[in-house]
Amino acid sequence: MKNAKFKKLWLLLIVFSLLSITPSCSKIEDFTSNISRNFSFQSDVENLDSENAATSSTDNTLSDDEENITLIFFDYGKIKTDVTTSIGVKIRNTNVFLDYFGNLSVTGEIINISNSTKTNILLTIDFLDKKGSSIHSDKISVNANYLRPDSKIPFLYILADNKKYIGVETIKIGVNYDDYYKLLKSNIIVNKENFSYKNDILEINGKIVNIGESKAININLLSTFYDIRDRVVLIKKCFIEKKELLPKEEQNFSLDVLFSKYTKDFTHYDLEVFFEDSVEMP
Repeated sequence: MKNAKFKKLWLLLIVFSLLSITPSCSKIEDFTSNISRNFSFQSDVENLDSENAATSSTDNTLSDDEENITLIFFDYGKIKTDVTTSIGVKIRNTNVFLDYFGNLSVTGEIINISNSTKTNILLTIDFLDKKGSSIHSDKISVNANYLRPDSKIPFLYILADNKKYIGVETIKIGVNYDDYYKLLKSNIIVNKENFSYKNDILEINGKIVNIGESKAININLLSTFYDIRDRVVLIKKCFIEKKELLPKEEQNFSLDVLFSKYTKDFTHYDLEVFFEDSVEMP
């Protein structure tokens, strides 16, 4: 008789547990279904396809049970960054983390601290094991033809193959560039006007103005988000209608950032604009 009562009590506990789990799964599904079609999980900075990268990472992780176990105990926080910089250009605010899809992400900023504009900027990255041997290396062209003095540009590199990054001990990052001594005649400034937060979306609105003497072309406006330690956690491209501005011309910009399971926590952000002089007369 006692055994029968015990079985009934145990069955009730199981049913109660299942009922309590079901709503939480539905809530997650409903939340992600509200993601806007205009929302990008991946910035356009390096022209990476995050969806394809995630698929590649998933295929690699599920190929072997032993690799799955190794990945679970993989501690990316122990990876060291070895930054090599020059006198005029520095690499700062670097960060290494696993994104939601399990890809190893490396972020940071290239900062021009010299008095001359930089061009043909090439980021070099090398993943080293504990013996100092190279596991994977690559070079990245940044999406800006000119980096003016006192300007900075964020970068993002994703390594989706966990077979390569599980053994990483150190990530060596460097930068190559050429000096550009001509002064740009166009000059675009950013006016941050306001931001609002509603329904898990941070909306930033403002204006960019060409206060220079020449027509500016190939305009890009990037927003970099940082954590409490000033490390780069997210890079987003702001929406602007036109890629060129005449002298004294202005236009609005906007940016929506969705707070979701795909978004790393951040505490502050900054905006940086990139442009070129037009060879045509305005």
